[in-house]
Amino acid sequence: MNVTRKIRPRASIPTTSTGDISFLLIVFFMSTTKFDVKEGVKVQLNKAVPEEQVRTTEIKLTEAEMTRLEILPDGRIKVNNEEPRVFTDEELVNLIQSKIEMRERLNQQSSDPEVRKTKMLFLVKTDSEAKYSDMVRVVDHLVSFRDRAMISISTQL
Repeated sequence: MNVTRKIRPRASIPTTSTGDISFLLIVFFMSTTKFDVKEGVKVQLNKAVPEEQVRTTEIKLTEAEMTRLEILPDGRIKVNNEEPRVFTDEELVNLIQSKIEMRERLNQQSSDPEVRKTKMLFLVKTDSEAKYSDMVRVVDHLVSFRDRAMISISTQL
């Protein structure tokens, strides 16, 4: 006996409009999402000038005007010409405060109005093999004093 099977229609999901729906959902979520605006570190870059107009002037800065913080690959920090060592967060903040206060005391003793406005310059020089987190830790502490100090960041080649 031959039994014939019923041919069932296959169930299918229409996919012709999924691209449209996906696009509308993306537009909807992009237009309704609020992004947090966080204040970053203000970076002042030099303006480009033609090579003929470039003048180079060598300025000698002493420890009274500039503090050099060199971050080494092993995480130690070398301050000016001192021996490199590991700084805790508290020690780093105390170092920054003492250098800024030293500069402010010198400013108060000066009679020149231009000198009185001078802020302590911190040059953060990071070895190319140093951890990024070490540099960020130092810069984060410096940024909290940005109203009383200037920060310059560079790398070693």
